[in-house]
Order: sequence, then C-alpha cells, then structure tokens
Amino acid sequence: MSLRSHRNAVGISQTKLARLSGVSRFKICLFELGDGSLTADEQTRIRAVLQAEAERLRQISTHFEFDPPMAKAPTLDLAETPGRTEVEAAVRGPR
Repeated sequence: MSLRSHRNAVGISQTKLARLSGVSRFKICLFELGDGSLTADEQTRIRAVLQAEAERLRQISTHFEFDPPMAKAPTLDLAETPGRTEVEAAVRGPR
C-alpha cells in the first residue's frame, strides 16, 4: 500500500500528517506523487503518526446508545389545504 493509501485509510490529510510528523507537507506531497524521497527518519516518524492515528480510531467505541424516538411531529397535509401555500408559490413561481 502506498503512503497516500495508508493516509487516506486513517482519514488524515497531508497537512495534518506533516504537522504531527514534522515532515513538510511539500515533501509528503512529492513522495506521494513519486517525485521525491523521504529519509529513513522521516519514514519512521510518518509511520509512527499513521500507526498512532489507526490505534486512536480503533479505540473509538462502536457501541452507540440511541435516545428513544420522539413523538411524531404533526404534519400539514397540503391536499387538505385549499389553494397554493406561500412556500409552494415562491418555489414554483406564478401559475
């Protein structure tokens, strides 16, 4: 997998990766395009950031508690409303 694929898999931007790793966004961009190289130290720092972000995502709870449904709000049946409503007239224009 490429750096871009790994970065996208954990949902991190080039800018955030650059900020967290200390590697310039320009170098990351060039590397992703195949026009640049990264030192072993830069690769290690980037790998550490991506691993930390992946671990952070794994720690997010996948169990959600939902509030009970609210009572259904009353609706206006336009079929029972004589004539066009102001909103309908504004949206559809003059007849």
